[in-house]
Amino acid sequence: MKNAKIFLVDGERKLTPMKETNYEKEQDLQALLAAYPDLIPGDQIDFENPRRWLLVARELGVPGSDEETGRWSLDHLFLDQDGIPTFVECKRSSDTRSRREVVAQMLDYAANGTSYWKMDSLRQSAAETAQKNGKSLDDEILKLIDPAESSGVDEYWKRVEHNLKSGNVRLIFVADNIPTELRRLVEFLNEQMISAEVLAVEVKQFLGEGQKAIVPRVIGMTEAARENKRPSGKPRTNKAEFMSKCTPEANMFFEEILDGAEKHGHTIYWGTSGFSIRVQLPEMDNVISIAYGYPPRRLELLFGFLPWPENAVKALRKEILASKIFREAPKMLSVNITSDTIQQAKEAYGLMEQRVLAVGSK
Repeated sequence: MKNAKIFLVDGERKLTPMKETNYEKEQDLQALLAAYPDLIPGDQIDFENPRRWLLVARELGVPGSDEETGRWSLDHLFLDQDGIPTFVECKRSSDTRSRREVVAQMLDYAANGTSYWKMDSLRQSAAETAQKNGKSLDDEILKLIDPAESSGVDEYWKRVEHNLKSGNVRLIFVADNIPTELRRLVEFLNEQMISAEVLAVEVKQFLGEGQKAIVPRVIGMTEAARENKRPSGKPRTNKAEFMSKCTPEANMFFEEILDGAEKHGHTIYWGTSGFSIRVQLPEMDNVISIAYGYPPRRLELLFGFLPWPENAVKALRKEILASKIFREAPKMLSVNITSDTIQQAKEAYGLMEQRVLAVGSK
């Protein structure tokens, strides 16, 4: 939609109109994405287990043979928490090249990257990127994954290698506006391809009165595509199977919150490995997810779906973080349920549920 607007609301409820504005340079969009990977909205890609990102490199060389180091240059290569390589190409809507050319270019990158990239080279590129940002690569990976469910960094890189060799990759086209022709190509490819995921992300920029807002949206994740991407047709789990994979402390914790959810009439949605608890807000005609559970012990409290003002969401996050047992992510807090954390985790979940129900009843 050209010339679209959004409105910022300040503490005095004054509305500031923000007008959709194209990026001046493609590099501006690329730099934003490198600095803020969550502009690729992981919760829109996988609402059961939102994707989190590690930047391997910008302008990464893609070889066309074993002897080459870089026939092409990929805008960004990211990895998610499951070690799935995510190819990202940024284009402004003013780019005059045909949509088929852009798609063919990305397929070239994927076909050759999966064939010729060497793990030592990718790992070195990721280490250099982390170092430029004043960080340690191993520390960044340990933040990305769950140490309780993994043997660590080396195991993570083995998963990356396995995904790359098996073609289990994700291809993402990023632009300020995704035209209809590209949208149709992306949706078709994503529904037809099983191991690879093909998506587009609109990252719209809005300007007004010296302020800027960025609004990302995933395109191409149709329900047909979601079904096709379910690993090997893997069925959803159930309570008994889930509990059998949990530690004794986690069993006690999840049993209690699941029983409470049923008593309150919440919806419990079972995914392929874990569950989400969804709360109905009658007055708002809305259902929102407030928590995820994953074996053997992980609880995640979700803030990305709360239909509240930003200051209210921040206040609740701060209150729960005071327990000092949660790990932070942009739209959630996570904790491993142990004998040391179980009581505080119960209190945090109870507070989250109580606040959501209180707002829904107003």
